[in-house]
Amino acid sequence: MFPGRHGLGHIHKASADRILREALRRVDLDEKGMSSHSFRRTALTWMSDSGVPLRHIQSISGHRSLAALERYLGVTEQQKENAISTLVF
Repeated sequence: MFPGRHGLGHIHKASADRILREALRRVDLDEKGMSSHSFRRTALTWMSDSGVPLRHIQSISGHRSLAALERYLGVTEQQKENAISTLVF
């Protein structure tokens, strides 16, 4: 997802993490609990919440199965309430 310099592949995970941590320090955010992995999980959840089909998200994220992808996606109480509120009795 993040091309490296000179078009020679992608940046290493450790480099992405170092860049993220420096950016968090620059904007004075507590980096506890923040990682490139947590940002990835958030991005995938936002795509799902926006109605992007799971197969498309799976292709983007590189998960081998929908089951693996679904473990990434968070479900909040508000999302459950919204889903239930669509029912018409």
